[in-house]
Amino acid sequence: MKYLLYIAIFSTTLPLVFYLLFKRNDKKNSLRVILFYVLYCIFNEGMSFYLQSIQSEAFLILFYSFTIIEYSFFCLFIYLVVPKGLLKNLIPVLWFGFIAFEFIDLVFINKGKGFDSIATGIEYIIIIFLCVCYLFVQLRKANNLLIYSTFDFWVIITFLIYFSGTFFLYIMAEGLRHSLIFRQQYTIINASFNILKNILLCVAMTMKLNNEATSQKSHIPDLDDNSFIPENVNFPN
Repeated sequence: MKYLLYIAIFSTTLPLVFYLLFKRNDKKNSLRVILFYVLYCIFNEGMSFYLQSIQSEAFLILFYSFTIIEYSFFCLFIYLVVPKGLLKNLIPVLWFGFIAFEFIDLVFINKGKGFDSIATGIEYIIIIFLCVCYLFVQLRKANNLLIYSTFDFWVIITFLIYFSGTFFLYIMAEGLRHSLIFRQQYTIINASFNILKNILLCVAMTMKLNNEATSQKSHIPDLDDNSFIPENVNFPN
């Protein structure tokens, strides 16, 4: 289990390596958001490992701040990649509402004395909801044949798998944090999904940005396109 934890910590740097190899010269805003998210995860993993090693109470403060910052990164990313419409207008409302709730939970309810399972559960529900909405919007688009090969799609899939896989783990964390068996299971599951998340982000870094995929998609004829019909064919009246 100790080696799995070390692998999870060091795997956090892999998306950064793949960014430097495949996306270093790209200037797209959504890509930059994920880059800064990866850099923050590297910083957070290092600080978390250090604070737990010295058994510092500041670890919970670090976790609270990570919940807020991670949620903010995701909301900014999905705001940049979704088209204009109801979903795009809803994202700032969901961001502000969750930040307000997190503040109330930290100051008046939980008071920073335990694991914020309720706030984390709400965060995960919102993120999973936004991921599903993004996929629904993309699948409704006609001729969207190359969406599976785009950077944005793989980032959304990464978050959807990661947050779905760790949802119940964090929901139960506060109530079972004194159980040794649960803490062992928590470490294994959390580390495993962190490794999977970082691997999928590496895959995302190798994919084309959406504007590149769109330019390629324009070469794929539509099913209603006249290019499917030979010019010398005469249809009966």
